[in-house]
Amino acid sequence: MLINVATLIQEPVGHARRYHADGERVAVPDDGYVQEITGPIRLIRSERGVLVSASLDLEGVDLVCARCLEPFREPLHIEFDEEYVTRRDPLTGERWDADQDEFLIDSRWHLDLSEAVRQYEQSTLPIQPLCRPDCAGLCPTCGHNLNEGTCGCDASASTEPWSPLAGLAERLRMEESHGPSEA
Repeated sequence: MLINVATLIQEPVGHARRYHADGERVAVPDDGYVQEITGPIRLIRSERGVLVSASLDLEGVDLVCARCLEPFREPLHIEFDEEYVTRRDPLTGERWDADQDEFLIDSRWHLDLSEAVRQYEQSTLPIQPLCRPDCAGLCPTCGHNLNEGTCGCDASASTEPWSPLAGLAERLRMEESHGPSEA
C-alpha cells in the first residue's frame, strides 16, 4: 500500500494525517508476500520523515496446526509505530544518511507499508499454532488425526513417549548388575 506524503512532508514537524485502510493490498514481490489489511493509520510529520502508527487487521495467515498437522487460516491483528525517513531534506535538499534497516520514503514522496506489515506479521505468528484450542492431535502409534474420530490402536498401549526405550533401559540395568554380555 503506497501512501503519498508529498504534502505532509512539506508541513512543520507534528502535523498529522489519518487514513483508513479497507481491504487494501500490500505486497513484497521478492518474498512472494501478499496480504490484505484493514484499519486506521496515522501519519505524523517527524524531523526526518513521517511516523506511521497503524493498528491493522490482516485478512488471514496460512498456518499448520502443531498438534494435528492440518493446514488452517487464522486472521491476525498487528500494531506498529515506525518512522519512514527521506534521503534528502524536502526544504533544503540536504542529503541525509539512512541506515539500511530504516523504512524509506521514495523519491516520489511515497511510503510503502508492505515490508513493515510483513515483518510485524512474522513477529506475531504463534510459535505453536493450533487449529482450535481443543485439538486432539495425532495418535502417537498410528498417526491418525484424532479430531476425525478414534483410531484402531490398542487403547491400553502405553502413550508414554519413552516407552520404546524401556527395553534398552532394562538391558543396561542387566549389564550393570551382571557385567557386559558377549554380543
